Amino acid sequence: MTSHNNHDGSHAADITLISQVLNGESKAFTTIMRRYKTPLYRFALRHLGDEDDAEDAVQDAFIAAYNNLHRYKSQYKLSTWLFQITLNKCRDIGRKRKTRAFMQRMTPFIEDTIAGKDNLDNPEMRHQSRSELGQLEDEIASLPEALKSAFILSVLDQKPHKEIAQILKISVKAVELRIYRARQRLRQRLRP
Repeated sequence: MTSHNNHDGSHAADITLISQVLNGESKAFTTIMRRYKTPLYRFALRHLGDEDDAEDAVQDAFIAAYNNLHRYKSQYKLSTWLFQITLNKCRDIGRKRKTRAFMQRMTPFIEDTIAGKDNLDNPEMRHQSRSELGQLEDEIASLPEALKSAFILSVLDQKPHKEIAQILKISVKAVELRIYRARQRLRQRLRP
């Protein structure tokens, strides 16, 4: 279960906000930014591994979205369109800055999975778990771009495959295949 800001009815609200922006009410775009900043930032942070780069990607994405709002197609969710733009900005930053690291922090559920809730009180096990987490981060970072994006959107952002397909502009089957391949690579590389 994820807590996305795009609940039922928000698509209609987004369409209304976009109409307001296109009619010269630029303050309506501030509402859009407030609504989507956090999920886009989390996605960019997971993708780039650097807080400053993630903020830059989201800012660049919002600027691009504002400048191209007239191109938005209302049959798609606004969040899908914004994730596509953010993904493109992440790729741009990654190319420009040779992304220093994939992630500085992983979502808690991955750390809990590796560490095991029972082992958190044992300092030796906690140290080993942190080491394994670091190795997992490195392995995810080394995945090919196509596999990494699908994996992040599915496993870390918990997006449905249909939405991932729209964001990455590929078929649902291709999404499933990329996620499968990413998991296979990670399993092979992380085997003891």
